[in-house]
Amino acid sequence: MRKPNKRERKVINSALNFFGSSENDLVLFLKDKELYAFSKDLAEFLEKRKLPCIAGIKVGEVGSRRLRLTLEGTYWLVKNEKKRVFVNEKGEMLFLYGRDIFAGSVEKCSEFDENEIVFVCNRFGDIIGLGKSRYPSRKLSEIEKDKVFVENLVDRGEYIRRKKLYNSY
Repeated sequence: MRKPNKRERKVINSALNFFGSSENDLVLFLKDKELYAFSKDLAEFLEKRKLPCIAGIKVGEVGSRRLRLTLEGTYWLVKNEKKRVFVNEKGEMLFLYGRDIFAGSVEKCSEFDENEIVFVCNRFGDIIGLGKSRYPSRKLSEIEKDKVFVENLVDRGEYIRRKKLYNSY
């Protein structure tokens, strides 16, 4: 594992600035293109011991021009209210089953434009996935309730749907 170089740091900071966030109290390391976050205490411990290992939480992948956040990355790195859509209980359930968000399921949203990546949150503010807006947030009140407002890109239900279940006998 290594610290990001100048170009990678620029890509990471650009993505964090886009979402109005910063690294906060985390230390970031790369293994190939995978970005991992550590607490400062864990990073200090590993640096002192010089242990060859992979540790931390994978928060994304650094490409040549952009950072692709994982769901865990959104939880750890994005601690603000920008580009969020809050859905009701029914919308949350449907989204976790892989469905898109209809305008009638949106309780509230922050400001964003059409075709932007947004964080889909439940009524408690937990990020349950990432979506792509079909309309700007200011048009929510004008859209029919049965129109798709946010397309599902990835959701926390993906882990369960892709999981292989085995018989216990």
